[in-house]
Amino acid sequence: MTPVLLVVCFLRLDLTTGVISGRQWERDEPVPLGSLAKPFVALGYAQYHQFHYPKVNCRSHGEVGIVEAIAQSCNTYFDMLRAQVPEDALPALARRFGLDSFDLARPEPLLRAYVELVQRGAEPGVAEILAGMRQAARTGTAKDLNMDAYAKTGTAACTHSPRAPGDGFAVVLHPAGKPRTALLVRLHSRPGAHAAREAGRLLR
Repeated sequence: MTPVLLVVCFLRLDLTTGVISGRQWERDEPVPLGSLAKPFVALGYAQYHQFHYPKVNCRSHGEVGIVEAIAQSCNTYFDMLRAQVPEDALPALARRFGLDSFDLARPEPLLRAYVELVQRGAEPGVAEILAGMRQAARTGTAKDLNMDAYAKTGTAACTHSPRAPGDGFAVVLHPAGKPRTALLVRLHSRPGAHAAREAGRLLR
């Protein structure tokens, strides 16, 4: 019997206990990170550039720095950053965050990697990334959350059947400042902004 595809998949982590408190994910297999890799790409870049983030002129977003680039998930910005990171740097950074790579990751380690990123907020280069994630929830790609949180959205290749052009993802840590809940959402055949809206519904 063919399993029924869950249109909405989610993984919820209680940060007060460190325990998964909700799960609706049909298979625990690696998923493409897509734009969810961008905060880590930024940190990888910062480590080799004195923790200084550049400003870049983007045709779609105008002049952006790291905060705006994360909030708007600017491909031009992160393509430029990734091109200036040594080839072996990102795999090493991924292992530091408990991941095999920033291309594919299983859902729970991915969510925990974001939790660790927030917990490293006092380290060089991380505060700017978190400011971008907070702005994403306020005015950026995750604004449909309708709450103050750290958030990152992405759209990545669909890896299950029936195939779709892409699936939307959202990672949310709520509330901002001192999160108590971390949530990963995948929404089949919809963009990341829609996954953020669904995350907001699940957190209310």
